[in-house]
Amino acid sequence: MVAVSQAGSKTTCPNCQREVAIPTLRELRRLRDPSDSTDPSEKQQSSESTTARRIVFAILMLIAGTTGIAGLFSAVRYVAIEVPATTETHVAEIERAYKQVPASQLVREWQQMEKFGLDSSTPYNYKRMAIEKARWGRNGLIGLCVFAMSVIVATMLGIRDSRQKIRDSKSTP
Repeated sequence: MVAVSQAGSKTTCPNCQREVAIPTLRELRRLRDPSDSTDPSEKQQSSESTTARRIVFAILMLIAGTTGIAGLFSAVRYVAIEVPATTETHVAEIERAYKQVPASQLVREWQQMEKFGLDSSTPYNYKRMAIEKARWGRNGLIGLCVFAMSVIVATMLGIRDSRQKIRDSKSTP
């Protein structure tokens, strides 16, 4: 055992009494540790996988950006659409209107309902607006979820890449 201050000098070996050169820290780093199983081809594969991770990171951030913008746009559209009525208010409005209609007109409407049926060929305007609002809400939720997942995965890749850089910088002189 020698002191760090003796690095680069020579000393006598206590066992064989020969003069031995004490390596510097730089020389020690260049020595290959027998327990270190990495070889140059593994380091090349590591740098190739780092490049692949960076490409995946960039793609994920691109996905996160586009889905984030789309999700926010959809969320704003969802909030902006105001549905003027619900089925309950529509039925209440019809009940109120029927109370003011003469009985003869109600009988004619009843006969038309029996003849042509109750089904309307198209949904009422408030129903179409509610369906559109629900679509924007669903699209916004999906977009923001994809955004969040892309950011999480990209962050994990970035952290892994940073740790790999730290490991590589410690292993190289």
